[in-house]
Amino acid sequence: MSSKSKAAKSARKSTAQPGMIMATSQTSRFHVDTLSNLSKEIDLHQVNITIGTKDILVDSPLRLKANVRHGLIGRNGQGKSTIMKALAEKLIPGVPENLRILLVGQTESEDLKDGGDLTVVEVVVKSDTRREGLLAEQRTLSSASEAETDQKLLEALTFVRHSRAVTELELARKIAAKRSGARGSEARKQLIISEKKVDELEAQLSGIKAGDAELLTPERLAGAHTATNELLAEVQGALDTMGSDATDSNARVILLGLGFSQEQLDSPFSQLSGGWRSRCTLGSALMQKPDVLILDEPTNYLDIPSVIWLERYLLDLDDTTLLLVAHDRAFLDTVTTETIVLRNQTLATFEGAVSMYERATAKKHKSQVRQRDALDKKREAVEKTISDAKSMARKTGDDNKAKLAKTRQKKLDDRWGAEVNDKGHRFKLNRDLGGYHLTSRGAITVESTDPPVHLPFPDPEDLRFPGSLCSAQNVSFRYTRTGALVLENVTLTIHPGERVAIVGKNGEGKSTLVKLLIGQLKPSAGTVERHPRLRIGYYSQLSVEELSDPKVAGESSLSFFLEQLQRRYSVQLDEGSARAFLGSFGLQGATATNPIGTLSGGQKVRLALGLVVYPAPDLLVLDEVSTHLDMDTVIALMRALRSFKGGILLVSHDRHLVQAVVEGAPLIPPGDDDGQVDDDDDGLSEDEGDVKTGKTYRVGPKARFKLLEGGVNDYVAIIERRLNK
Repeated sequence: MSSKSKAAKSARKSTAQPGMIMATSQTSRFHVDTLSNLSKEIDLHQVNITIGTKDILVDSPLRLKANVRHGLIGRNGQGKSTIMKALAEKLIPGVPENLRILLVGQTESEDLKDGGDLTVVEVVVKSDTRREGLLAEQRTLSSASEAETDQKLLEALTFVRHSRAVTELELARKIAAKRSGARGSEARKQLIISEKKVDELEAQLSGIKAGDAELLTPERLAGAHTATNELLAEVQGALDTMGSDATDSNARVILLGLGFSQEQLDSPFSQLSGGWRSRCTLGSALMQKPDVLILDEPTNYLDIPSVIWLERYLLDLDDTTLLLVAHDRAFLDTVTTETIVLRNQTLATFEGAVSMYERATAKKHKSQVRQRDALDKKREAVEKTISDAKSMARKTGDDNKAKLAKTRQKKLDDRWGAEVNDKGHRFKLNRDLGGYHLTSRGAITVESTDPPVHLPFPDPEDLRFPGSLCSAQNVSFRYTRTGALVLENVTLTIHPGERVAIVGKNGEGKSTLVKLLIGQLKPSAGTVERHPRLRIGYYSQLSVEELSDPKVAGESSLSFFLEQLQRRYSVQLDEGSARAFLGSFGLQGATATNPIGTLSGGQKVRLALGLVVYPAPDLLVLDEVSTHLDMDTVIALMRALRSFKGGILLVSHDRHLVQAVVEGAPLIPPGDDDGQVDDDDDGLSEDEGDVKTGKTYRVGPKARFKLLEGGVNDYVAIIERRLNK
């Protein structure tokens, strides 16, 4: 990086405020761009993004191809959400101003926080600000056309023009704030013109309302009729183009697909929980069909049927560019066609979905290591022959031995290196080594990779006498005496070391069954028995929310961990041991002593998991544990669960997590692409030979509980048949 770039970055950091996003790109200084263009592609160079004093991107390319579905991956805390926010708010110079970009984040949308007395459908329909603005203009102009006075008509026309001018002014201010130099000067000129236009229209509107004769001339009043009709036709045309009349029905279809019931659609929005409001936010964005749709963890609150519906919907969006962040590997593999990798403060693009990328990366890394090791061994052999030849030449005076040593030494010095190129073909100097080099062959470099994540789960001691961990016999449950059955005639037994998964739609009783098995609820009929010495480690869906409570947000992870061990299990642990254990879960150093409120969602999951597995439980019960975790941490979780010797009861909407932990599937799904890696060759399969397999059950409609003989794939097939009807 040049001294000027370093000075500029230092200046940005010195003025940065905590939480403030600052962005620059090559376009902002060296390229000439218009305020808008016809292309939907975003192609930026040397992008720099900082939040506060933390660098997110440094001189990185950033490209989103038009109408392509991109997956953005990277470890927690590297800044994926910051990059998406910078794109959505067009903070990066060079992002076309005419692009309609919508971001659906992990938190509740500010626009949907207060729905008042509106129903769910009404809130989603009204979230389309573009349509609502056009409808408001239509009402204003239509009402004025029906008025008896020409003054009202001119007033309405001027009001609409003024509203549009205010919108243009807001955009001009945003552009002027982002630009500098010659382009900044031009933007400020446009800003002055916009400000003048707003001032003039404000004066005209005030004068018309006051009955100013100079503004109410016969010519102006007569012209208002024609101008109003033309503007009304323009507004109606825009509404017709976006299919405004079908908005209500489209909103209902989308909300039903995202898991809402018919009754919920017309119920008050204010009664919805946070998870259901997040679905509304997602539904609002899908209904609007923007040019660029950015989804940050859209599957967090969706069950498997809703995820599969969303996959189909996104695959049918032919005229929208997608950028997705998700922890659900199956979802990303299905939807995305390109993967953008955030690593070391730069972005790299790979053609293919995330599993294809990981297989190709693993294969390339393995090949590089093998080539390097083989070449190192060959070099040792050559160096030995050189040494032997020199020794023999000194002893016997044999010139041929001396020449041999010299020739081989020259090869080592000048022509030693890669013997095959990146494609596996024989290395050729004129084809594979361009530019100036000190040697005639390129050195074999092994690209660095992120160190693997580890989640060490301690194993429980064997129970002193045999028996199942817990069992349910003919269990039925209803929350009230006259209420509907939630579960009916459930029979399930979990033995030591067994793996059991439960899948199903939200609200059909998965968490209820878990609470019955662990003793938080009592069955309405039937019996639940547990081993008398059973120790249960329970991770609930609310674990992260509990750590986000203001009552604990000020505590450090270390003090909270020690306090909870004492309260839950009467275990007293010294601070050093607690630090070591939390550090093994990625909460080391200042992270362990900083307030819990400063932790990311993924870090809170790790803290909650640490409390669940220490001391080691006989039965580990995990209800939606993968939410908020990045891909690498999910793989670490899979490894930990596959090697855990205790029993596992897993409730999840993550199909691949269930398949890898319970059904014995590989950590990275197999594929037929060129980057496919053999089971013994991917660096991820060393435990494939001793993976315990278990059973997957479905909690379904009408309180049914059923074993899925084909596992999650059986459940997916049921959903797809229903969607095809």
